Amino acid sequence: MVKRWLIFLSACLMAGLQSSECFADVNEIPELSSVLSLYTAQATTAEGVRLNWTLDHQSPTIVKFRIYRGYEEAGNFAVLTEITAHTAASDVDYSYQDTTALPGVSYYYKLAALGQSSESVFPVVITATPLLPGVDRDMQNLSPASILPGDRISLYVREPGRIRLDVISPSQKALVDDVLRPGIYEFDPPNNGHGEFTLRVRHDTDFSQDVAWPVH
Repeated sequence: MVKRWLIFLSACLMAGLQSSECFADVNEIPELSSVLSLYTAQATTAEGVRLNWTLDHQSPTIVKFRIYRGYEEAGNFAVLTEITAHTAASDVDYSYQDTTALPGVSYYYKLAALGQSSESVFPVVITATPLLPGVDRDMQNLSPASILPGDRISLYVREPGRIRLDVISPSQKALVDDVLRPGIYEFDPPNNGHGEFTLRVRHDTDFSQDVAWPVH
């Protein structure tokens, strides 16, 4: 922190400001949109989503960057991680690999700059969908709801709406029948997960799909 403070003070003095002006502005950070020149998300099959951003120039008042992740553009974002800002003025390139991103799931990301006591959120939300193994990007299934691989029954809702999820064989059991927002919802499999069974997922867009579980 001392090193960052000295860099900030030196930058202020080199800009011709008085030390009192520097002290007054120590908690102020610029609008992220005014210093950000690049912000991208690239999805892959094996490594999730890679986020990259580049600044026009470093701001000594930016202490960290915070990445938010959600399942829809309009809301439901949660903090994914925080990245410490570089101290070198010439080091303006940043990246983060979201290895927890699941194939076939669409993720939305927001980027924010953090100062000592303030936050500036970049107004643009970007999105990426990691590829399903063996599936071409243009052929990727972007259905409104789907079942993901896993030890539990994982229902991924891409589009909001009324969702009905049933076990239809070898026995009948309703798992959910409700209006759901985009996200991942997990359910315990019947019979403690022993044996195979068939799930039917339906969405009020007239989408319906039968899925053999476990999903591989």
